[in-house]
Amino acid sequence: MNGSGRAVEITGVVRDASGAPVAGAHVLFSDGPQPLPDIAALTDAEGRFSLGAPAAGEYTLLCRADPLMGPPGTAEATVRVEPSAGAAAPGRLRVELTLG
Repeated sequence: MNGSGRAVEITGVVRDASGAPVAGAHVLFSDGPQPLPDIAALTDAEGRFSLGAPAAGEYTLLCRADPLMGPPGTAEATVRVEPSAGAAAPGRLRVELTLG
């Protein structure tokens, strides 16, 4: 980032209103600091996902649950990816998304 070319891993969990993990939900970037390719993740059985943010800046994550897989709903979160310092290893951000 800022020329380093290292992505920051954004990890998290999608939960329903009762706090149960949601499997099969689609999590994607709906906005970012630069044009983004279609980058998305599908949550696993425990509702976990991981996406790589390619550059520093502010990203909006959008989650859409598949009503065939569980409870329907959407969630949105904004995260800020800070520039990495020198040759440091890529960082991680953790996000919790609750369907509404």
